[in-house]
Amino acid sequence: MRSPDRERPCQACGQVAWLPRWSQFIVCRHCGLMTVAVEPSAVDIPTLYRESYFQGDEYIDYEADKPAHQRTLMGHLKRVQRRVPAGGRLLEIGCAYGFFLELVKNIYPGSVGLDVSAAAVNEATKRGLCARVGDPGDAGLDGSFDAACLWDTIEHLTKPLEVVAGCARSLKRGGHLFLSTGDFGSLVARIQGRRWRQIHPPTHLFYFTRNSLRELCARAGLQVLEFGTVTVHRRIGSSLEALERFHSTSFAGRLARVLRARLPASISQASLPLNLGDTLFLAARKP
Repeated sequence: MRSPDRERPCQACGQVAWLPRWSQFIVCRHCGLMTVAVEPSAVDIPTLYRESYFQGDEYIDYEADKPAHQRTLMGHLKRVQRRVPAGGRLLEIGCAYGFFLELVKNIYPGSVGLDVSAAAVNEATKRGLCARVGDPGDAGLDGSFDAACLWDTIEHLTKPLEVVAGCARSLKRGGHLFLSTGDFGSLVARIQGRRWRQIHPPTHLFYFTRNSLRELCARAGLQVLEFGTVTVHRRIGSSLEALERFHSTSFAGRLARVLRARLPASISQASLPLNLGDTLFLAARKP
């Protein structure tokens, strides 16, 4: 881990105007972006996203939750389809197991996924999807895509501006960038503070507001077209197991233990939609 560096420019607006927040974070006074005061080094990142990340560390069981994840991703896809005609090519940054690539393969043939996790890319390629380990700076991506997508990815990046700028370079003129991420400026985030569920370094390194995303897109040469909120689907069984595992001594954790023991499998496998207004969607365009 590197030492705290409050002299580094804000990844969103480029200003150097940090205020301390709680014990681990700093917030940009200009645009409202929050980030960790101590950054993980580049060599630390791949170790965070080994197979255990998807099976027990971050997710209870990423594969078992596929139907719920794809319901969330279908909401993203509908928004993409409003702006990108069928037949184009998509670039997905943070493709993980390829659940989104699977949904779009017949609508946007030739789409490509990139991810820092070799374990995740391996799962995607097993499904016959075009995915590889890498980032938008990889050779051969410039100017060939109709859209770039980052679903719950930008908060994980060590250099989000560099990645978004790389996405912009990969787009054709008039191409679109789409992303989802936690909204640090939302009412839920402001009320819950440090207890907000999105705040969990070292996997989440940046916490964006709408203003900070607008600034970041402008620096990458993109014009923001739309902000919205996201309805997230969660499998009931996974949600209860996560409560039991990570909050075992709380009332919610004890209740989750009881419910897991008594709920029939059909209910545990079902998913519930949730929209608290604290996960945002962004659409931007390359002029």
